[in-house]
Amino acid sequence: MTLIHPLDPIFRPQSVAVIGASEQPGSVGRMLMWNLISNAFGGTIYPVNPKRKSVLGVRAYATIADVPDKVDLAVILTPAATVPDVVDE
Repeated sequence: MTLIHPLDPIFRPQSVAVIGASEQPGSVGRMLMWNLISNAFGGTIYPVNPKRKSVLGVRAYATIADVPDKVDLAVILTPAATVPDVVDE
């Protein structure tokens, strides 16, 4: 029997939304995307960026509401002033 801990979605997510994903060299959004793609994450990655159709070859979504599946962990990498609106979404 596999026990599921309430914090598993944070520490062992099956899917991650990277809100503010980017291809801009040196940006945190690019570094996080690159780390998820190039390492053995094994889950589904959902880049969220309203200005891009894809990020590093992964289909991007304009908003978190556009992501078609359940997201275990959302990482918000947008400017501080936009975070409240992202959280409300």
